[in-house]
Amino acid sequence: MKQDLARIEQFLDALWLEKNLAENTLNAYRRDLSMMVEWLHHRGLTLATAQSDDLQALLAERLEGGYKATSSARLLSAVRRLFQYLYREKFREDDPSAHLASPKLPQRLPKDLSEAQV
Repeated sequence: MKQDLARIEQFLDALWLEKNLAENTLNAYRRDLSMMVEWLHHRGLTLATAQSDDLQALLAERLEGGYKATSSARLLSAVRRLFQYLYREKFREDDPSAHLASPKLPQRLPKDLSEAQV
């Protein structure tokens, strides 16, 4: 598990250097990915052994657990970016996140405009 958490930190450092993501985004990714590593660890899996079905089960469990679709979408984004990084850096020979289904996000209605704004 320590090795997986170290890989996440390497990934976040790379994101910060390459994409200049906001600190809040990096912290949210860190929380989401650390939770994923713990979830995998409890099932005897690692970042190196996780498969697409495992990741889909994680996402389904989150949605069934009452997490908002937007939180699950952020988790999915972090997971996809992490596994793309692991594949690109040759830590994995495949990307199990490549075909994960995205959660349906609710469509937001536009805000009403006041008379002064019109």
